[in-house]
Amino acid sequence: MSNIKLHDKSFRPFIEYDKIENAIDEVAVKINKDFEGCKDVPVLLCVLNGSILFTAELMKRLKFNCEIVCVKLSSYVGLKSSGEVRDIIGMTGSVKGKRVIIVEDIVDSGRTIANLTKMMEANGATETRICTMLFKPNCYKLDKKLDYVAMEIPDDFIVGFGLDYDGLGRNIKDIYVLDTNMKYYILFGPPGAGKGTQAASMAERFNLCHISTGDLLRGEMAKGSELGLKAKALIEAGELVPDEIVEGMIENKFNTVEGVNGFLLDGFPRTIAQAEALDKMLAKKGTAVTGVVSLMIPDEMIKERIKHRAAIEGRADDASDETIANRIKTYHGKTEPLIDYYKKAGAYNEIDGVGTIEEVRDRIHALMQSL
Repeated sequence: MSNIKLHDKSFRPFIEYDKIENAIDEVAVKINKDFEGCKDVPVLLCVLNGSILFTAELMKRLKFNCEIVCVKLSSYVGLKSSGEVRDIIGMTGSVKGKRVIIVEDIVDSGRTIANLTKMMEANGATETRICTMLFKPNCYKLDKKLDYVAMEIPDDFIVGFGLDYDGLGRNIKDIYVLDTNMKYYILFGPPGAGKGTQAASMAERFNLCHISTGDLLRGEMAKGSELGLKAKALIEAGELVPDEIVEGMIENKFNTVEGVNGFLLDGFPRTIAQAEALDKMLAKKGTAVTGVVSLMIPDEMIKERIKHRAAIEGRADDASDETIANRIKTYHGKTEPLIDYYKKAGAYNEIDGVGTIEEVRDRIHALMQSL
């Protein structure tokens, strides 16, 4: 099992299908014991849409005659409960004079089952029991004890096996949980390794904010932010932008960008001092670098690709052997200490950058899914 993306969110594996089946087996045993030899025909009240799969699996395991009635209610908008339970469809059959087992996909605060229980009483049910596939005990607000619980889970947002995020995910047989841990990736690679192309693919596939230090500086200067104005003044004075300004811009991105699952740093860090500053930045968030993805191609291929790019862009000054050799030497000199740094941290990963764009992309995606 690997992470999945639904709309703008990433979800990681949580409960495998085999475990779900075992839990349904166990809860069915308890229900069968309680209703063994019953002469009446109890009603399973399937709460749409979430409990469709759970109700279907549960019914296959019950050894007494029963009917099924459906009702559709809703209290969720996106990732959060609205706090208001709305009767959208109503019941598809009668419960008058019958015992009812409400079959829910998940019980958190208990608002829905409180409303359903009152609805059953108002419609003439003689008894109402509650059966839920998943239960969040830390969220539960009612005194009423649940009759049948397949599994207890923490207060996390989940999808799969009938549960959805804005309409998607119900058909997935396993259960996934919202991946709330922000990821922080670093992309290494020499000139011509295809970092720009692969960075775009990585950002799209894993819902990451791609931070290129050059683009970041230009963007902050264009916005006229405090850090951008400082950087602009230094550049116009012919001075280098100090690390603390670049680091401040990156930290500001970390703190303000929303709706992503993480960040992809391209062009930072370039020195051990910057790597240490990044570690401190992330330590304040209680996290660390998720992984370094290093695109590796031979020096001869670097030469070929730089010459090819220079020819396409009409930059003859970049195509000389001396200039290219110097760029390769500079890259190795700056990068190798960082490689050792991240190897010691257990975060360094190499990817073979030789092959088609699609082949290299698939290698990168497989690596990132494993991190």
